Amino acid sequence: MNKHGGYFGEKTDTVIDFSVNVNPLGVPKKLIHHLSDRFVELVRYPEIDGGKGKSLIAEYENINEQEIIIGNGATELIYLFTRAMRPKKALIIQPTFTEYERALKLVDCKVHNILTNPENRFNINLNRLLSKIEEIKPDLIVLCNPNNPTGTFTHIEEFKIVLDKLKEINACLFLDESFIDFSNGSSYISLINEYQIFIIRSMTKIFAIPGLRLGYGVGNKELIFRLNKIKEPWTINSFALNSIPILLKDYEYLEQTKKWYTKEKQYLFNELKATENIYVYKSEANYFLCKLLKGSATKMKEDLLNENIYIRTCEDFYGLNHTYIRVAVRSHHENVKLIKILNNYVQN
Repeated sequence: MNKHGGYFGEKTDTVIDFSVNVNPLGVPKKLIHHLSDRFVELVRYPEIDGGKGKSLIAEYENINEQEIIIGNGATELIYLFTRAMRPKKALIIQPTFTEYERALKLVDCKVHNILTNPENRFNINLNRLLSKIEEIKPDLIVLCNPNNPTGTFTHIEEFKIVLDKLKEINACLFLDESFIDFSNGSSYISLINEYQIFIIRSMTKIFAIPGLRLGYGVGNKELIFRLNKIKEPWTINSFALNSIPILLKDYEYLEQTKKWYTKEKQYLFNELKATENIYVYKSEANYFLCKLLKGSATKMKEDLLNENIYIRTCEDFYGLNHTYIRVAVRSHHENVKLIKILNNYVQN
């Protein structure tokens, strides 16, 4: 069974869930009002490929709609990509989201891993990466940016040397930008016709709609054509498609998010940094990876759940172990409660 964040126990009404990295402002009110008038549309099939939604996203991203594919969440597109492209050899920059490796192995791809170093705050050592590429000559490299769970961000100007190397050996970059809305970094979308890149984006995280399942992928026309050739019809439901025009134009919600996020992220980082026996890594996303200097993350998770706090342990991430946890940035009163309980826990 796949392990992911999210509390599914009996105390869903009382537990504060720091294991999921979604916007704590909740589902946008404009979206709730809009969808409440759309139940009558359930009697009709949705568009088979979400054509209107693609057009809106293309306009939003300033690209051609033939360079867009919509998915039932970004995760659908991970598996669709590996089925369509069927790489023989892939290199994953680790530690990172576990679904990439699973999707690759399902198509019998030989998976190689290159670990980033905690002593270097999990930033990519570009020389090591280039040497590894030269050594194994992969068909595909996988990068999550900002990375889950480390929160590191690799800027275009840094990574250009790697992209040039991939172009030289006719390899592709699979790039997950699911958390880029919480980052100050720039998207790689402007490079899709210069390099062989497939980028996935999630609308789940920034708009707090994980139950709706909505994401999209971006690549050159030939790549998107290959994905569409094997994509199942009607994977995106009517509610998800009806959400796209509302979400893309909800500037008020995005402004509220920016105000909350900028302040609360800094607050939580400072408080975690001051907490005894915890080392917190800087992050370009809406979560922090922390290393416990004493004790076990599994034990901490169990004990904090007794206090109605749920955190994400990281032992299932390649290269991490039972001393790492990940916590999301939530509302101020929730962050205050987390820090208070963490301080009591580490002191006792």
